This record gives sequence, C-alpha cells and structure tokens, in this order.
Amino acid sequence: MGMRVLACCTPMEGVFAPMVPLVKALIGQGHEVTVATGPELVDRVRRAGLTAVGIGPTAPEAAAQAINDPVFAEGPEPWRLGATMFARVMAPRRLPELQKLIDELQPDLVLQAPVDLAAPLAAASRGVPTLTYGTGLVLEQPLMSKMAEWVQPLWAEQGLDGDDNAGMYRDSYLNPVPATLQPELGPATTISRSIRPHVPGAADDRLPELGHRPVLYVSLGTVPVFNRRDVFEVLLTAVADLDAEVVVTVGHNNDPATFKAPANVHIEQWVSLAALLPRCSAVLCHAGAGTTLAALAHRLPLVLLPQGADQFPTAAACRAAGVAEVVTPDRFDAETVRQAVSKVLGGEHLLAALAMGDEIAAMPSAKEVARDLTGAVPAVR
Repeated sequence: MGMRVLACCTPMEGVFAPMVPLVKALIGQGHEVTVATGPELVDRVRRAGLTAVGIGPTAPEAAAQAINDPVFAEGPEPWRLGATMFARVMAPRRLPELQKLIDELQPDLVLQAPVDLAAPLAAASRGVPTLTYGTGLVLEQPLMSKMAEWVQPLWAEQGLDGDDNAGMYRDSYLNPVPATLQPELGPATTISRSIRPHVPGAADDRLPELGHRPVLYVSLGTVPVFNRRDVFEVLLTAVADLDAEVVVTVGHNNDPATFKAPANVHIEQWVSLAALLPRCSAVLCHAGAGTTLAALAHRLPLVLLPQGADQFPTAAACRAAGVAEVVTPDRFDAETVRQAVSKVLGGEHLLAALAMGDEIAAMPSAKEVARDLTGAVPAVR
C-alpha cells in the first residue's frame, strides 16, 4: 500500500525545484503526495502536475516583514535576511496551517526543505517522521543555530524540546552534493543518503538559435534581490565580444526586451537547463545551489559571483574543489569577470569539473531513492 506524503517547501523556486524529481518518482510508484507551499507558488506546483495547497505568507511579504524585524540589523552575516524570514516570519505563520493539514491528510511522512522550519515542528507535534531533502550544502552551523534559537519558543509552546538544528536532522536527510564538494555533513552525517541533483527542464526543450562557437550560460537565479538589473548590466559588458555564444536568463522579475544585448548574447527569462547545459562549455552564475550543481552534473567549470544566502560557502567549496573561479563582491567589475570567464573557457578547471560530473553521475537517481523508500516508513531512516 502506498504512503501519504506531505511535501513542505517555502515559496521559492530554488527550494521547490530540487524536490520535484523525488515527488514525481514517489507518485509514479503509487504514493500520494500533497505539496504545501506559499500562495504565489501554487500555480507553479500545479503546472508541474502536482497537488498543491497554499499556506503562510508570500516570500515578498515575509522579506518585507523580516527587513523591519530588529534582529535583522543586529549583524552583517549574508544569511541574516533569509534566517529572519524563515525563522521569525514564515515558521510561526506556517505552523498552525501545517498542523491542520497533517490532521486532515494523516500523512505517513513529511518531506521538508532545510529552510521550512515549521515542517519538522508540525511533524514532531503529530508524531510523523520526516525526510529533509537537501537543496545544496548542509547549512552553515552558525546559520542553523541562529534559526534554531529563534524557533525554540515555538517548540516550547508545543511542549516539545528543540535542538541546535531546528529539528531538521532528526530522522533522515537526502544529500544532493557529491562528497568531493562536501566531505563533511556535520549533524546530517549519520542519517544521510545521496541523491543525484536535479537539472530543470527536458533535453528536447526549445533553445535560442546557437552557432558553433563555445556556449556560456549566465544566470543570477530567480530571487529578485540577487538577479538585479544593475548586476546584469556589468555582466553584459563583461561578455560582450567574447568568442562565444552567451545565453543569459534574467528571471521573471526582469524583461529581456529592456536590455541592450551585445551581438553574441541571447537574453531570455528562462531556459531549460536540461536542454542548454549539454551545449555549454562553462557557466557564470551567482553560486546558487541549483544552478551550480546542475552545471557540475554536466561536467562544466564555473565562474561564481556569490552575493548572499548560502552562495558564499557554495562558492568556497567549489573553489576548494578546483571547479570554479570565484569573483567576490569586493572585486566585482566587468574586467575581473571577463578575465575569470576567459580562464574558464580556456580550459582552467575543466579536469576537476569532468571528475565532479562523473561523481554526480554515480549518485542514485530520484527514482532509485523513491524505490528504496517504498514500504514501511521506519525504513526511511
């Protein structure tokens, strides 16, 4: 008999997309899955063919509230805005609605994102086991400890003991990061299993017309605070006149028609990475986990431009593994980016990227992981 699964994710594309292959694999194997996300992502989830329920605040609403929270201004850490959003705004707003959903659906398992801090508490309050699906590196301990501190009163209100990781690593953890990139899993070590990272789209999706030169993909992700127009303008200057075709995706908060594209540049809102990356020679991005892992899955070296959130540790790990050039904000200008791109297109980091791609290819697929979860729920561990 199939399981009932409640999949919980905050309303952000980079949090939702990594769980899609596993959710679809579970459904394909006869399990029933409901996705609980923010109101603005409900249509996106349904377009993916999944059942969705909208709960809690929207991401822009949560961000605006977080910026006005006094704790946001108490430190300079690049993760502080996200931590405030997830722990102090989204968690208390989502918790009662998730508990209500669990009472209605009676799931056998809660599948949760590492930043949906209401999910492990809602599950624990109802005695349901959890499976955390990693979206990238295991979160930095200072970040996780701070979020755990901020949600501790919510655990106490439920008569439950919290922990230093906000309940994220109590049962099981799916790790999409190859061991070379992340040799230590910290609190997830004893409960972790590997899963091959997700590459969005399909191999036969439409692409812009490309020539025979090397192809460079450029992205700053889907979060408006990172894919800003002023940053794209610098990048367009950096890649102008490169001996390469450049595909730039600017996200749904930007209009491609409003950019002045150099002759070698194609500007789109979104492009299928499953179709594009096999054509590419390198990727220039913000060190967002989704884009970075997708590029490495296709054995592509990177130029990384970390700006905030988990991008700095991801960029540092890629540099240590030898798969990327990293341009930090204090060095960010068109010439520095151009030099980094030239190095990568010239072959630097290629051997390390090839080896990393082979390592990722050997990781279990979502279908294999879903098959292993079939049966008794305690076997999830």
